[in-house]
Amino acid sequence: MAHKHKHHRKKGSKSRHRGRRPHISPDELIREDFQRMLYTMRLRTTEQAADNILMQSCEGHAQMGHGAFAGRRFPNTEMEDIVEALGRSPRLVAQQRQGLIDEVFSWVDRALAGDSGATLVNEDGEGLIGCGLLRHIEVNPPDVLRGIYLGGLRDDSELRHQVERNTGLRIGGGTCRFVDTEVMHEMGMDGDHLARGNHADQIEVYKREGLIVEDPGGDGRDDRIRYMYIRDRVGGGASDDAAILAAGKLYNLSVALGAFLADAIDTLEKFVVEYADQDDDLARRIERDFPDLNLNIEDVSRMIWLNAVPPEQTDRVPDSSLRHLLEIARDTDQNALESHLAYLQGHRYSPMTLGHQDIPNTDFYQWFEARMGECPI
Repeated sequence: MAHKHKHHRKKGSKSRHRGRRPHISPDELIREDFQRMLYTMRLRTTEQAADNILMQSCEGHAQMGHGAFAGRRFPNTEMEDIVEALGRSPRLVAQQRQGLIDEVFSWVDRALAGDSGATLVNEDGEGLIGCGLLRHIEVNPPDVLRGIYLGGLRDDSELRHQVERNTGLRIGGGTCRFVDTEVMHEMGMDGDHLARGNHADQIEVYKREGLIVEDPGGDGRDDRIRYMYIRDRVGGGASDDAAILAAGKLYNLSVALGAFLADAIDTLEKFVVEYADQDDDLARRIERDFPDLNLNIEDVSRMIWLNAVPPEQTDRVPDSSLRHLLEIARDTDQNALESHLAYLQGHRYSPMTLGHQDIPNTDFYQWFEARMGECPI
């Protein structure tokens, strides 16, 4: 495999400290929330891929008090807790999720060699990331590579910071880092605090205190180390929906689908066997090995600005998770990804609401068209 990872999940690793960790959801609430989603949601994916995506939604529900948690927040609940509460093997689930990512890497290998074909399928002819919709859409492989490049780098915290400095738009950003959860609890913090705070000035302190671990393996702390998002700067954030639209409007549908695949990798890599910033790694690989890329940092900066959510307009811009993008609205048999692709092609689409904010797709598309005209880059 062309990509390299940084931290290995031990075979058979268990949350041995689970009983001592505070603010973890009871197993029965996890099971209830997951079953509710299984009964009420259909995703445009294989059953296995849907299970793995819904488990991550369950983690978010537990941390934020949504779904069956009904306002009760358990901010230290992690994917491993979700998987174990459901009676699944953490290592097997992590392998399944990594397998979906590896299919995208393999497709990129074939595209770079000029041997990928014109659809986004794996070597068995199945849609990438388990999404059968992708086997029916003809793409231009070089443009998909460009979309993965743009999508993989648009989350880079330093590049976002550069756009902030150049345009004055406060976006915010952060980086996934290896965190010693025991030190985190001793410092009175949890994952929600790390993900939502403003920690740029404290990163070196966190390293000295042992909260952030540079070399996570080989010292007997493996079960305590988690790959967690630490926000450097607060801001309006970024919209995955807007990233797909920006790629499609600035370029074409194939670039939009590449950006979508980069976003899918970014979601799936949060719980895998071997942790790394894999969408960034893949973007850098494309930058190195695709001589006809014809894109540069200014192009990435334009993408970053267009998918940034203005802090005063958060009620107008959805930020759909991978589950929201793939969940099928039963009354229209359409999901958000299909709506975005239809809009980009000038085809008819059904009205629906987007993201957890329930923003009408028609309103969002109108907002984005106006936003394109305001872009300063």
